[in-house]
Amino acid sequence: MALSAVTSAVTTIGNLLTQEAIYLWGVEEQVDRLQTELKWMQRYLMDAETKQSKDEMIRLWVAEIRELAYDAEDVVEEFALKIGSENKGCLPSCIKTSACCLKEGWALHKTRSKIEKIIERINDLVRRLQAYGAKELKDREEESSSSTERRESRRPYPHIRDDNIVGLVDDTEGLVKVLTKESGCKVVTIWGMGGLGKTTLAKKIYHHRQVIDYFDHLAFVYVSQPCQKRNVWEDILSGFNTLDKVDRKIRDEALAEKLYNILGVKKCLVILDDIWISEAWDSLKPAFPVATGRHSNSKILLTSRNKGIVSDAEIRELKCLKEQESWELFQKIVFPQTGNIIGEEIKKLGENMVKHCVGLPLAIVVLGGILATKNNSLNEWQKISDNVKSYLKRGKNQVLGDVLALSYDDLPPYLRPCFLYLTHFPEDYMIDVDRLIQFWLAEGIVSSKQEERAVGKLRKMWRNLI
Repeated sequence: MALSAVTSAVTTIGNLLTQEAIYLWGVEEQVDRLQTELKWMQRYLMDAETKQSKDEMIRLWVAEIRELAYDAEDVVEEFALKIGSENKGCLPSCIKTSACCLKEGWALHKTRSKIEKIIERINDLVRRLQAYGAKELKDREEESSSSTERRESRRPYPHIRDDNIVGLVDDTEGLVKVLTKESGCKVVTIWGMGGLGKTTLAKKIYHHRQVIDYFDHLAFVYVSQPCQKRNVWEDILSGFNTLDKVDRKIRDEALAEKLYNILGVKKCLVILDDIWISEAWDSLKPAFPVATGRHSNSKILLTSRNKGIVSDAEIRELKCLKEQESWELFQKIVFPQTGNIIGEEIKKLGENMVKHCVGLPLAIVVLGGILATKNNSLNEWQKISDNVKSYLKRGKNQVLGDVLALSYDDLPPYLRPCFLYLTHFPEDYMIDVDRLIQFWLAEGIVSSKQEERAVGKLRKMWRNLI
């Protein structure tokens, strides 16, 4: 949130300095200095925002930086607007009335004073950071951020199978057919929003009898964030049972060559789970013959929230569950032993709650897990039905919130204000895209030169977010 505020302030002030400099006459130097200070704040926030959820001191600093950014943007915009509107009513600069000059002189003095006070607040904050915690923050740079910990908490283990699976039959059969065809596509991506079951589907492929019989070696590897290519290569070789003690000591190039040769000669399936960015794939592909054009009978299966990780991969998009499938999964979670032995009123409440999950398996599992701990009384179900969305948000240790937070963390800084602006709209409100873009333009989130790209930004935001 603070990073978005500072980014917005830097962008707004930068636009005024380059495009509306005439309206900053007399305070250009102070405004330029203010923008420089805010840019340094941006660099600090990129690290600090990931740690604020667990550190009260950092949270206080981040909040103060956010307020500084808001104040800075307000002061500069207010001055530019005031001077711009007054100049329209005054004579040309060479024959300005004394009244106009006096007004502008007072506005200049007032604005300079405000900017100096903001810069003084920034300097004071920097001194406190250095005195009380900058070193501590630097010392913890190597530690796991909250974002990394969220990812690690969702780390899959291929030997642990999920019995509560609904659907995926057609997806499984289709993928098995593609992967076990000699002439089939060498790289396949399972693509879809968070919580759809991409990893669950990948596990089904990994344990499928036809796949096990067809390939010489199988490896299921979770790609951590950020991607550690050597760890991934070692994990693949370990999955193939070909990782020797000496392999842990050789250079990266030699390790990549060993894996490359095995994949080129043997028939292997490598499943790379949860690749977020194309840069991760670029760092890994020197070890994969299929990425260099060399003939190979090996195949690679990726799971990702981003569609274009591998440009020439075959894409298999996972869809949300249909209404009947959603209800079937819900029953498996809530009534694992007895089946659907409930009254008609409770059933209607259950069906209504499941609709709030909009076919997202993870949401249905969370909701079902909550209800499975309750007795099947009408009062209990009614209470949860009345507050189903709040229950979903805090259920299963806020797993849905963590999934959403992961997606937000992965958004580039320039897209975060676009998403946060949506909080201005009421819940379940239908948002008109053209109107939203106009709001973005008015707020300075999207410049007039970028208007044509605004729809693309919106689509990219949702694609990255969910």
